[in-house]
Amino acid sequence: MSHDENRSAVALADADEPFIHLGALVVIAIVVLPALAMTVANLPRARAVPVAILGAAYFFVLTAGVAWSERRGRRALIVVLLGGLLLLAMALQWAAFLPSSLMVMPLISMFVLYTTLSWAVAATALIVAFGVFIGLHGGSRPINAITVAGGVVPAAAFVIAFSQLLLRERRARVEVRRYAAQVEELAVLDERNRIAREIHDSVGHYLTVVHVQIEAARALVPTDARRADECLARAQELSREGLSELRRSVTMLRSAAVEDRPFGVALSTLVEEARSQGLDTSLTVDGTPRALAPNLEFTLYRVAQEALTNVTRHSRAAHASCTLRYRDGEVVLQIEDDGVGAAGTEGGFGLTGVRERVQLVGGTMDVRTAVGKGFAIHVCVPA
Repeated sequence: MSHDENRSAVALADADEPFIHLGALVVIAIVVLPALAMTVANLPRARAVPVAILGAAYFFVLTAGVAWSERRGRRALIVVLLGGLLLLAMALQWAAFLPSSLMVMPLISMFVLYTTLSWAVAATALIVAFGVFIGLHGGSRPINAITVAGGVVPAAAFVIAFSQLLLRERRARVEVRRYAAQVEELAVLDERNRIAREIHDSVGHYLTVVHVQIEAARALVPTDARRADECLARAQELSREGLSELRRSVTMLRSAAVEDRPFGVALSTLVEEARSQGLDTSLTVDGTPRALAPNLEFTLYRVAQEALTNVTRHSRAAHASCTLRYRDGEVVLQIEDDGVGAAGTEGGFGLTGVRERVQLVGGTMDVRTAVGKGFAIHVCVPA
């Protein structure tokens, strides 16, 4: 057994419910009290009284003492109490001349739960050895003393095994919660990255161009007031577009989270916006439309938004087509134009951002272009 598996259960109890709860107290009472009563009933009065007192003290510390210490986080005190309980159990053995072995079973279980397996085995061995000593001291033959005292071993083995299973189940729950916390932390990190991409896609481009236009206007003011005014007008127009883009992004973020609408509705809105800017844009939906997960809707929306924005601003295209295909287990979005195309797809934060979004949802993105042959984006996501 590894060190991790053999470690104290104290750290596990810190992260979980206490071991000594109402159900455990009931079980301890059912095991210990009848065994104590049976032992006391079979003893002469002179020995029955001290055994009853020792038994009551043993039961009180075993239940109230350990429970009180556990709930207050006094783990070191629990270990001390277990040592004291072991001495009490041995005192009971001496006073009652080997009482019922059931009385020590809860103690052995606590050694497993609060210390280590090795300490539990050592405590069991000490109880058995002391029982053999009592038998020999009382005049029993060695074989008889070993047989009687060794009767504890089978029950103790079962209790130790059961307690180990309880520990492993507790450890598994703690690990599950730890993994859940890690997943939540990663989700927060992904959300931060997504927000960073959102800021770039929605605002970064516009602010950069506005900055360039304002710098140009400042440089032209002394020599060409008319051109400087044109630059400022362009900067004002871009700032207005940027504000509209930001509002559209916020609207999409909110709607994806709270509205139950097909992605096709949002896509139709983007296509209509492209048409309003003079681009002949067609929309084709193939297959039966169905509701998608919010993160998939938002990813596909961003792909379409980036692609159509690039078409209207840079491609000098006369026509663009947007095709949405619903297939078994996946959704495909394809946007093509007949514009000037490009020599390659390297660089550009916009395409990089949407590619990262597609990868985050387990999808693939393919970009095809060449000079004079238009631009095409093909995205496939599992859905």
